[in-house]
Amino acid sequence: MGVTPDLQEGALETGDVVFVRRGKNKGKFFVVVGIESETRVFIADGSSYFVGKPKKKNVKHLQRTLMNLEDVAGRVAGGKPLDNGWLIQKVSAILDNSDTSWRQGG
Repeated sequence: MGVTPDLQEGALETGDVVFVRRGKNKGKFFVVVGIESETRVFIADGSSYFVGKPKKKNVKHLQRTLMNLEDVAGRVAGGKPLDNGWLIQKVSAILDNSDTSWRQGG
């Protein structure tokens, strides 16, 4: 499925699955679809925030998970467009197959 464990600390990368800790989307999972700076990233899930108009989010308000969608990073790096339906399927598949170990740190 193209999901690899992401155990390293540090900056978020395109394709990282994140958990929102603050704001109106608190408690939801999103995928990093772009990076503006070390402190700001663009997130989308395909339904609340579309890949064409992602949400800009402060990284302090996000929690990394142990997952990275390599497909997203590959498509973005290759200049291929992301599809909302495709992203919804990927996020749903991860959440359906995950267990309680999605948190890093706690």
